[in-house]
Amino acid sequence: MGYLLKGKPVADSIASRVKSEVEELRRNKIVPKLKIIRLGQKEDDLAYERAALKRMDKIGIECEVLALPLDIGEESFINELRGVVDDNTVHGILVFRPLPKQINENKIKFIISPEKDVDCFNPINIAKLLDGDESGFPPCTAKSAMEILKFYNIPLQGKEAVVIGRSMVVGKPLSMMLLKENATVTMCHSKTENLPEVTKRADILVAAIGKSQMIT
Repeated sequence: MGYLLKGKPVADSIASRVKSEVEELRRNKIVPKLKIIRLGQKEDDLAYERAALKRMDKIGIECEVLALPLDIGEESFINELRGVVDDNTVHGILVFRPLPKQINENKIKFIISPEKDVDCFNPINIAKLLDGDESGFPPCTAKSAMEILKFYNIPLQGKEAVVIGRSMVVGKPLSMMLLKENATVTMCHSKTENLPEVTKRADILVAAIGKSQMIT
């Protein structure tokens, strides 16, 4: 028998916990602030942004958006980003990716300080993730998948997990997080042969390939 694991109860539970933590910070004269950096007007980015603003408002975290033109030059973007990094009132930075092709992500990822890098862009946080060091920030989407499994008490130890997708945003970090919980992980991608056969043996199957209806 199958069960639908809904995300909303998980998000509400986390929000309740974080709201209490935010209230404690505010009592100590610390006002947490998230800065979202968005380039262009992609609808999926705007939808994510609206949801983030709404959620942050409910739990008491200040949230500001730095909206920049899609065709901004790399040097101008770096200057804007450094201004946010150096702003002591900003505690977390979320850059919407992928960045346009005129901006080299390999340069950008070193600029965001690891302490403010809430979406695991900086290589230091990536290294911490690979090492199992929980003092860093894992990518938001990968972390959300793990939070859902945890909330619904899905056993992971010894289970066979198949992750479809190998991006640094979801697939690779999620595989590392599942390994840390002692799951046996197979990572698949668009070039994997006999994909249906691989997915059929999975106890836990995660579709993170960025294409709808990839799994039938």
